[in-house]
Amino acid sequence: MDSVTTGTEADFARILRETQTRISHAQHAHWEATQVFESLSRTLMLFNLMGGFVVSLLAALPIVVPGGYEANKDTVSLLLFILGGLVSVTSILQASLRWSERSQQHLNAANAYTSLRRQLEIVTLKSRTEAGLSELIAKLADLSETAPAVPQNIWDRAIKKAAH
Repeated sequence: MDSVTTGTEADFARILRETQTRISHAQHAHWEATQVFESLSRTLMLFNLMGGFVVSLLAALPIVVPGGYEANKDTVSLLLFILGGLVSVTSILQASLRWSERSQQHLNAANAYTSLRRQLEIVTLKSRTEAGLSELIAKLADLSETAPAVPQNIWDRAIKKAAH
């Protein structure tokens, strides 16, 4: 009888540890993805703002400095064409890849994993019941299905950081 109880307690402790590790890794990975996608979004937004400003200046150059424009007409036109094209492409990338939206989705997932982590601490400290752990594992499974996927390279980097 004692060996069954001990085995059950050992299994409970193992499942508890594995659940804690899974929640922790997912939480770190989603935080890392939030930071990466937010950084990409901000960088492209800044580039688009500055690029749009420079394109506007170049487009206004013939009006502001007519003599200076005539002397450098080909160079200004080429710069206007290249920079305008880059701003258009990066704007399309930003709109189609939706980095800001993806960042928010990962932030929501990271917050949900943080909440699960707190619930796991409560189960660990207070109840230590199989029913409480089973309920938490069910919530974890639901969250794992609904949370956005973390790209593998971001996942690996987040796990390395979490291990240190």
